[in-house]
This record gives sequence, C-alpha cells and structure tokens, in this order.
Amino acid sequence: MAKLMKIAKHEFITTVTRRSFLLALILVPLLPALLMGGVSLLNRNGNGPDLEGLITGANEQGLPMGVVDQSGLIKEFPEWLTGGALVQIADESNARAQVEAGKLQGYYLILPDYLNTGDLRMVKPSVSLFGGMGQANQLDALIQYNLLGADQALFQSYKVPVSYEYQPINPETADRRDAENIASFFIPYGVTIFFYMMIVTSSTMMLQAITKEKENRVMEVLLSSTSPADIFAGKVIGLGGAALLQMAVWSVAAVLILRLGGGTLNIPAGMQIPWAAVAWGLPFFLLGFALYGSLMAGLGAIAPNLREAGQSTFFITVPLMVTMLAVSQLVEAPRGPVAMALSLIPLTSPVAMPVRISISAVPFWQILLSMVLLAGTAWFVLKGVTRLFHAQYLLTGQKVGIKTFFKALFSPAG
Repeated sequence: MAKLMKIAKHEFITTVTRRSFLLALILVPLLPALLMGGVSLLNRNGNGPDLEGLITGANEQGLPMGVVDQSGLIKEFPEWLTGGALVQIADESNARAQVEAGKLQGYYLILPDYLNTGDLRMVKPSVSLFGGMGQANQLDALIQYNLLGADQALFQSYKVPVSYEYQPINPETADRRDAENIASFFIPYGVTIFFYMMIVTSSTMMLQAITKEKENRVMEVLLSSTSPADIFAGKVIGLGGAALLQMAVWSVAAVLILRLGGGTLNIPAGMQIPWAAVAWGLPFFLLGFALYGSLMAGLGAIAPNLREAGQSTFFITVPLMVTMLAVSQLVEAPRGPVAMALSLIPLTSPVAMPVRISISAVPFWQILLSMVLLAGTAWFVLKGVTRLFHAQYLLTGQKVGIKTFFKALFSPAG
C-alpha cells in the first residue's frame, strides 16, 4: 500500500505541476470570465468601445443620433437615461441640417401615429444592418420611460428583470428544457462534448504515461521493485486525481460563468447548467476515467510504442462516439428507451447519464443502477488490466492488435 500511494502521489504531482496542465486549468475558465467581466464593466461605465463603428467601418464614432418626435409622446428627455447618445431635435429639417453638418450621424423619426402602429424611422446617410443599434436600445428605454409617466422610480422597477421559479408538478418526470426556447438545446450538446473530451483526454494521459515509461525503460526498473498491481493502481489514482481536479474546476467555472454572466450576455434561463448535472457528473466522470483509463493502460501495456497504441484507441472509444452521434435522441427523448439504454450501459453511461440529468429529472434508481453497473464494469476491467502489467506483456514488444488486446485482457491469469 505504501508503494501504491507513493506512485499515486508521484503521478499526481508530476501531472498537476506541468506548465501545460496549469495553463489549461487556469486559462480555460479565466479567459471567458475576464471577457464577460470586461464587457460588464464597460457597459456599466458607459465608456466602452464603439463596436457599431468597428462593425460598419463608418467614421461616425462618437456622434449622437437625433430624435424627432412628431407624436408628442416624449415629454422628458433625461440625460441620465440617454447618456448623450440621443439628442432631441425640434423638427426633421433641423435634424437633416445637423446630419449634413456632421453633428449627427442620423436621426430617429417618431411618426404621429406611433401609439397605434408602433412604427418609427431611422434616417442616416448610409444605413447598414448594424447601424444605430446601440442608440435604438436607448430610444426604446426613452419611450418606455415616457409611457410610464416619466416616473424614474417606476421605470427602474419596470426594468428589473422578472425572476421565475419553476416548480414542476411531478419532479420525477420534469423536463428542464424550455420547449419554446431553442437556445436551451445547446446545453445538452455542450455537456456531451465536454464529458466526451474530458474522458478521452484524461484516459489518453494514462496511455501516454504507460507507453512512455516502456519506451525509456523506466517500467523495467519499477517492475523490479514494485508489483504490477501497485504500479497500475497508483497510476490510476494519481492521474485520476489530476483529471478529477481539472474536471471539477472547469465544471464549477462553467456553471458560475453562465449564472453570473447571464445578465451581461443576456443568456436565457434554458442555457443555465443545473447544479445536479455537475454534482452527479463528477462521480460519473471518475468512474468513466477508471474504465477508459484502464482500457488505455492495458493497450499501452501490450503496445510496443505510442504510435501503434494510438492506432488502436479508436476501437476503445467507439462507444463514446456512439453517444456523441445519438445526442439528438437524448435531447428529443431524454426518458425514451434509447436514452435510458445509453445511460445504463457502462461504456456509454459516463457521457449519456450527465447529459440526461442536464435535460430532465432522472429517477434516482436509474442513476444508482447506472453507477453500480459502471463501477462493476470498471472493477472488472481493472482486474483484467492488472494481469497485463507483467513483464511478459510489458516487455515483449509484440505488434499490438485489438484482437490481441482483448484476448490478453480477458484471458485467465496464468
């Protein structure tokens, strides 16, 4: 046990102290967080860059838009609301003159029958798809303010976003998606890709560690002083701990970024990742790594080099690819037979079950059964791969094949 823990500690520290690991661990969640924080700060201070000018390529940056009100709707034109981006103009001829003089980039014309039709015009020397977008939002707010009787307190209360609390009648069969919001379908696809990449990447770390130590003959030294079972178990625990750390940091960061940055980017409620998906996703990821990491380690044990081992990894990851291809079935029918089968089969459940949990409430017995089946299969593969960690498999240098791999994996100990 002492040697096992020593190997696990060495693998964990070696992995987490690599510059590439630390950069990925920190920068992946940090960059989007800094981006949204910067956007929020600039929006709050009102001195952000003129993105409209950058998009359109126009030389109108900094110029306000005029507002000609022919409906008599706008009674007050407060500076705290317009921020200087909108200027009240008495009539259209005056507005045209100021545009030609280069004092305005254009003007909005509120027509006399606006209250009945809701129509207004934007007049500019050149009109583009994005032109006047920022000022249009402020004009909407100005019209709303005046429709509310120019009551600042009432207007600010009106602008507070509505917060909904969803309470399904039957939590056991509740669907977390908003059927009317197409954006809510992006979360399951994102969760699928995230878990697929994490499991494949972390298990590939195991393959690389084994084949590298075989090629530089370090494995021979380890086998002379440590049992194969301790070597294998130590590597699984050490690399699994590093992968779990990365998984936990990225998962929590993703949830916090979506929740805290939702107001900045106007992220709809359907795009929020439920905490249940994160809480259950961690153990499913850990068991998935134990299963696929063991398979990759066994492949590395009998492969003469990393190149030949890499050619056979496709066959090991086929079940995960099937889950990726079937994600539409998970999204459309999260409680259907296909989704249930994929979330219970051990080779696909590490990805399929977290996706189902992110979409709808999954009965607890299904989650528990899936974990038991996954844990049992991982333990069975762990025991099989341990037999491969002997000198006759590690050091033969025979050409690897998927048939040879599974034959060696499931053959009785001899």
